[in-house]
Amino acid sequence: MLLEWRQADWKPDEVTKMGLRFESVPDGTRITIEHDEWGSLLGDRRGELAGWFAGEVAAPLFQAMGPTRFGDWLTDRRARRPSGAQARAGYRDPVYHRPNFKVILKALSLTPSDFLLEVGCGGGALLQEALRSGCRAAAVDHSPEMVKLAQEVNHDAIRQRRLEVREAEADQLPFPNGKFTCAALTNVFGFLPDPHAVLVEIRRVLAKEGRLVLFTVSPEMRGTIAAPEPMASRIHFYKDEELMKLTREAGFADVRVERPNLEPFAREAGVPEEHIQAFSGRDGQLTIGLKT
Repeated sequence: MLLEWRQADWKPDEVTKMGLRFESVPDGTRITIEHDEWGSLLGDRRGELAGWFAGEVAAPLFQAMGPTRFGDWLTDRRARRPSGAQARAGYRDPVYHRPNFKVILKALSLTPSDFLLEVGCGGGALLQEALRSGCRAAAVDHSPEMVKLAQEVNHDAIRQRRLEVREAEADQLPFPNGKFTCAALTNVFGFLPDPHAVLVEIRRVLAKEGRLVLFTVSPEMRGTIAAPEPMASRIHFYKDEELMKLTREAGFADVRVERPNLEPFAREAGVPEEHIQAFSGRDGQLTIGLKT
């Protein structure tokens, strides 16, 4: 990698060059920085200049390129707070999430009398399928780009006042007590810093006998197409017993965790044949609870 810094607009041929060379070594990667051609405009200050480039250019660059910072950025952009053109395209038609959606909707058995809440709605694809039941719905997401996308995807339902989508945090839902008959979360729970607070808040906005359906991926899915790196290092994977304990502690009753077979739902959703095998196990977790 070669960086060129032109010292003055009025003399463009005076260029300071900094090169970075990356070499594979047994324990990792060696990065060598080389300075060349300081030019004549800055005087004999090579020591100071080298220190400035090291502290202001090289150090921040290395921090940004490190696996932790890069992994956090990529996880946010793709999954935790999706943004960018690729995320918008993927969440507009999330074919690999649709098997989860179908499992959730089967468990909810929505009717026109239902009022569904989705927490972490992404691009609104689950809402789109849910609204075909004739129900009403509302949703929140903390990504401004996903809120806008969900509104675009479901513009007819919003115009008909069957749906509203808001930007909000999962533990601070902008809705009154007892508003909804059911609530759903899919592939969100593992990113929540305070899952107990979120479940308590969801229970608050559910009416009596309100249903909760929560889809997560089990620890067995770490490193697969369902939870690849760097997301795999940043998702909290729950055991079935942990999910039941959290849900009960938040005040839900009749709590159970199911391990549905996703393969038929994957085929129905149009997942490419070469990836069907990833859905053939029972590694998805469906947590179901009831507000009493």
